Amino acid sequence: MNLAIRALTGAVYVALTLGAAWAGPVTTCLLFLPACAIAAAEYHHLHWRTGGPRMELTVGLSGIVYLCVSVVAVHPDWNFANALLLAMGVMCIAVLAILTSQRESAVAGLGAILAHVFYIAIPFALLPLLAAMGFKTFAGFMFLLWAGDTGAYLVGKSIGRTKLMPAVSPGKTMEGAVGGLVAALLVAVWLGSWTGSLGLAAWMALAVIITATSLLGDLLESALKRAAGVKDSGTILPGHGGMLDRFDGLLLAAPAAMLFLLARA
Repeated sequence: MNLAIRALTGAVYVALTLGAAWAGPVTTCLLFLPACAIAAAEYHHLHWRTGGPRMELTVGLSGIVYLCVSVVAVHPDWNFANALLLAMGVMCIAVLAILTSQRESAVAGLGAILAHVFYIAIPFALLPLLAAMGFKTFAGFMFLLWAGDTGAYLVGKSIGRTKLMPAVSPGKTMEGAVGGLVAALLVAVWLGSWTGSLGLAAWMALAVIITATSLLGDLLESALKRAAGVKDSGTILPGHGGMLDRFDGLLLAAPAAMLFLLARA
């Protein structure tokens, strides 16, 4: 039953994601803005079980930085320098608000702000930029991400025996990691013939990059949940848990993929 719910939730997620990308970067930006805000709220609760700054501050900061960066995809005269400068200004205001609130130490406050910006807001903001590169490029990224996740899940559940990092995530296995990579490489071969935006070698390289960074992102979120003493980051997605549980791999894979694509441009 849980697998059926998980599959149904995943199907809705896939349809919304690809539909928004097909419509363009503006629609993609609007789709992932609430996802970014919810993920920021979940991270806030993981970081501060009690106390800490007001959640409105950290979630609002994430949303503003998300919009500052993602507007690059839809504004012809906007660039990364403008976006990052504005985002840095907003971050400085947020840091000042935390330091003057006297609700926690300066070190903890600064670390939390940086985490919300670089771990949550910016990776989500890269999705509209990927959509602006073309539907096939965006879809290819998502297909590789989903193939790696699905392959790792199915292979790990069926034949997984060798624990990958049991102290962090007892369910992750070496067999699952290899299965995810093989699945992503097979999809990369198909992408090489489906789209002319990238060659086969580039798709194969992206498959390795996305699979490796997605796994690291999954392990990182598992470590965060273990430190907080919770099983899931939230309950908003039936069968998946929270927004961070669904997007944990993407949060590291999106920046890595964007760096690779920009290096080839």
